[in-house]
Amino acid sequence: MSVSSNTLRPATILIGVCGGIAAYKSVEVVSQLRKAGHDVHVLMTASACRFVTPLTFAAVSGNRVLTESFPEPSEASSDALYPHLYPATQADVFVLMPATANMMSCIAEGAGHEIVSMSALSLPPACHRVFCPAMNVEMWQQQSVQDNAVRMNERGWMQIGPDEGVLACGMEGAGRMAEPGAILEQLSTYLAARDALAGKRVLILSGPTHEYLDPVRYIGNASSGRMGRALAEVAADRGAQVDFVTGPVDESILPRRSAIAVQRVVSAESMLAAATDAFAEADIVIFAAAVADYRPKTQLTEKAAKQSGDWALELTATPDIAATLAAQRRADQCLIGFALQTGDGIAEAQAKLSAKQLDGILLNHPEAMGGNAGTYTFIRKDAAPDAWGLLSKRACAAKLWDQVLSHSGGMR
Repeated sequence: MSVSSNTLRPATILIGVCGGIAAYKSVEVVSQLRKAGHDVHVLMTASACRFVTPLTFAAVSGNRVLTESFPEPSEASSDALYPHLYPATQADVFVLMPATANMMSCIAEGAGHEIVSMSALSLPPACHRVFCPAMNVEMWQQQSVQDNAVRMNERGWMQIGPDEGVLACGMEGAGRMAEPGAILEQLSTYLAARDALAGKRVLILSGPTHEYLDPVRYIGNASSGRMGRALAEVAADRGAQVDFVTGPVDESILPRRSAIAVQRVVSAESMLAAATDAFAEADIVIFAAAVADYRPKTQLTEKAAKQSGDWALELTATPDIAATLAAQRRADQCLIGFALQTGDGIAEAQAKLSAKQLDGILLNHPEAMGGNAGTYTFIRKDAAPDAWGLLSKRACAAKLWDQVLSHSGGMR
């Protein structure tokens, strides 16, 4: 399967080839990407060179192949002197194939031992990262390898494969690197979407809110903000300018893209105030925050001392941010909400969709809160619920943006 050059803006693509028999499949991927007009550069570990020669990749890519972290002293240009930086720091896409167990461990740990892993450490934040695992089935099933795959997914790496079948070692099961056609199709989908949100202003509300009773106690929930971060980063990668309003989350969870303006808030009221300031300029708004429904009616200025017996706490409702902003919406705005429900939850999500005047709503369940994945169902007006099943939050974010973009005029 080839990648059409008629519809895709040329990209700088790095292919990191590791030591596995599946390295031969990478040759076809490199060849097709070059034919599509992309600037393709190949990095090879020493082990990879034992399976496919650098000359082969140089021939099909049209560029010199990097195999060493330390160039010859006679090399004068910065590109040659710092092979782990150039072209890595200018990459639009980085593809690790085959991704061996050893390389996955290195990437998951954030280590740099040779040209491939060192280049991975030098990628710009907006670079789209892909890994295509390939190894013996027993190796793939090791818990440590599975843990590393999860860690890479959490950090925004898109996983393609592995497939099941007969392996080179003679065993049968999961471990085959995905076929070149499948890899090219995934890359084509991403590359075609890179500019899909160009010129759009996106507002995303994320994370929990903390509703304080006194200086140290609050009502809150276990939302980590990971879903909001994924939504913001995917939107920025597709060309949008993003206003990101988040409740209290760990610093490591905040999205990191130059096109994302982060504003940190604490309570539902402060989130509404920040969102109101950005709402009028937004083309698309996603309400992914887990806003506390109630707050203490009285907020104490000093820590309340523990007393014997029961303590009755009077609560009052927090503002309904989605409903408040939806009442002010323009006809051309697209508004997407989230609904976390126990049980089936579809009827409740549909009711929320109607009551809050949203264009679409994503139903999820308690296991998604604070986690890295969840089971999702997308619901929009005048359509049957679309069950997406179990997805990582990064994959869910990409799928949600695909849904928004697939309907002209947003979801309306």
